[in-house]
Amino acid sequence: MKLFSKKKQVVPEMTRGEAMACKPLKNRDITETRMDNGLVMLSYPLRLKPLFADVAKRFGMWKDGHAPIKKLELDEMGTLVWDMIDGRNSVRKIAAAFAQKYQVLPREAEVATASFLRDLGKRGLVAFSNESNGTK
Repeated sequence: MKLFSKKKQVVPEMTRGEAMACKPLKNRDITETRMDNGLVMLSYPLRLKPLFADVAKRFGMWKDGHAPIKKLELDEMGTLVWDMIDGRNSVRKIAAAFAQKYQVLPREAEVATASFLRDLGKRGLVAFSNESNGTK
């Protein structure tokens, strides 16, 4: 018998079809800069846990009360995907455009696109809308 054990909250997993139907949305806190070569540079505030944010403030990493800015330069493929993120295009539609442009198999494009979008999501640069059940 375990005392004081917490029950883990079970998060229902999405099916592959449901995940591909999601529509990515850009975070409004991101500054997007188009460089001379046509690629995109993203600037966004670094997200820190409260304990680390307090340490960062004490060591002067925060300037004028703002979190440090992180930059991410996208390559040609990343720029294509980023440009298609508008809240209306689904992951499936973005992957299909990727497959057509770079002449790769649809499944390869889906895996690459989903992986890239998942990475952007972990960084807090995009969110996903699932309009079929009204959740975000």
